[in-house]
Amino acid sequence: MADQPGRLAPMLASEVPAPSDLGGWAAEVKWDGMRLIAHIGARGEMAVRARSGADATARYPELTSPAGLVADAPLVLDGEVVALDPAGLPSFSRLQQRMTLAEPARIRAARVQTPVTLMLFDVLVHHGTTVTGLPYLERRRLLESLDLPGDGTVVVPPAWLDDPSAGIRWTRDRQLEGVILKRLTSRYQPGRRSPDWIKVKFRPSADVVIGGWLADTRGEPRSLLVGIPGPGGLRYAGAVGSGLSTDQRRFLLPLLTAAAADTSPFEAPGASGDSGAGAPQPQPPPQQLAGVHWVLPLLEGEVRYAELTRDGILRQPSWKGVRGIAGEQPGE
Repeated sequence: MADQPGRLAPMLASEVPAPSDLGGWAAEVKWDGMRLIAHIGARGEMAVRARSGADATARYPELTSPAGLVADAPLVLDGEVVALDPAGLPSFSRLQQRMTLAEPARIRAARVQTPVTLMLFDVLVHHGTTVTGLPYLERRRLLESLDLPGDGTVVVPPAWLDDPSAGIRWTRDRQLEGVILKRLTSRYQPGRRSPDWIKVKFRPSADVVIGGWLADTRGEPRSLLVGIPGPGGLRYAGAVGSGLSTDQRRFLLPLLTAAAADTSPFEAPGASGDSGAGAPQPQPPPQQLAGVHWVLPLLEGEVRYAELTRDGILRQPSWKGVRGIAGEQPGE
């Protein structure tokens, strides 16, 4: 239930047009990271969970000693873990190096090489009391009153409460992903995608699922066959080769190999109820094409693209990175 801290799910933003009048709204940075819910117990012990509910505590050990927060515990906080580049801007490719690590020795090494920061943007439980029913402005004041560690591992980034347009300009000038607009009077609605939070992206992107890949002469992925989930299953949306750097290919290869499947996971023509009118449903490469490898639809990713064609193909797609594995979800 929503009043049980261990089961609070993150509130999600809607992708609807931004209001023409931003009075009564705040703007926050749309961080390029992974959504986490942090639980701080009465003695200061901390655990973090991914949006899917999966325990991510061992993966990010630098987040588990939040000195000072015990004064406000028990606490449940909403935020996003990011890896910052030398310029102090979020880099999803750097964070990706941490996402799939499980071996303690590799995690310890990565903690030094690729440190992460938890960007906090909401309070769900404060002093053991659920505060999701408070307006955004009141929860924001609670958030800003927290005694955070001074080492930069857990921070409260700025929000533009009086002039959200300034936040939009600030974020766009730094070529960040976008902003989340939040209604000042909005309550926190666990697990709901609400129009009280609006996701504004500066560049079009799509969440996709990898269903296969094409190998190059070295046996590494030269392009990914991706789809978009729909009522009839995974609908093929095209092949993505642009953006696959050498590091990306090497990162993806063991994941794709582990998810290998004998048959295509993409839906057959007409599976989603197409009547045959309009553009034909696109299909992935044939099974017998050299270099085609199918995988179970477990790896979620993000691509940027120029447009979505009439038949559902992503035009000029560029791979951005894996955004979730086996049900884990990215941040909002």
